Amino acid sequence: MMMKILGLVESALLFTGLTLVIVALVKYTKRTGDYQSIIRVMVNQLKDGFSLAEFKIYRIGVVLLIVTLVIRFINQFMFPS
Repeated sequence: MMMKILGLVESALLFTGLTLVIVALVKYTKRTGDYQSIIRVMVNQLKDGFSLAEFKIYRIGVVLLIVTLVIRFINQFMFPS
């Protein structure tokens, strides 16, 4: 039962985290017109940098992805199938 719940939570957090990261990148791209931002954000070389709202959305998305990873490890180590 717990394994199924963690699996659903993991999927929901992964989808939400990826969505938030993509939303932040789309907002940045629309604001600056920098279409290479998807590559630049990975190496921390954005031209203008994120606005405060974009940064918050991006950071929340990254935190959710990290929490998803932790839940995945818990699910695999505590409840092996």
